[in-house]
Amino acid sequence: MALAEKKENHTIIEEEEEKSRFRYRIRPKYTAWTEDKNIIIRTALPGVNKENIEIKALKDVFILRAGRDQILYSLELNLHSEIVPEKTKAEYTEGLLTVTLTRYNPLDDAFDVQIL
Repeated sequence: MALAEKKENHTIIEEEEEKSRFRYRIRPKYTAWTEDKNIIIRTALPGVNKENIEIKALKDVFILRAGRDQILYSLELNLHSEIVPEKTKAEYTEGLLTVTLTRYNPLDDAFDVQIL
């Protein structure tokens, strides 16, 4: 199981290299659902090595990039719900990527106020 890491943003040079390296850009097949306080996204990435998968979890956006041969699998989802990016977990087995995102609950940050 992988944990989310904060990485540097891509530079323009890296984006240009990505365009020239991959001939085809494909939106992978995926399914998403909610379970308790989590959003789960399962994506098919056939033939992709684990090392070639890049996941970014932002406050309300999920971004996935995975490459193999001349194919770049690219998926960007607006979650329509806030998540806690640091709690993102991912597991990759036999071409199937499962990502678990924890939804943000504002009551977790609430505190009791004493009435005077």
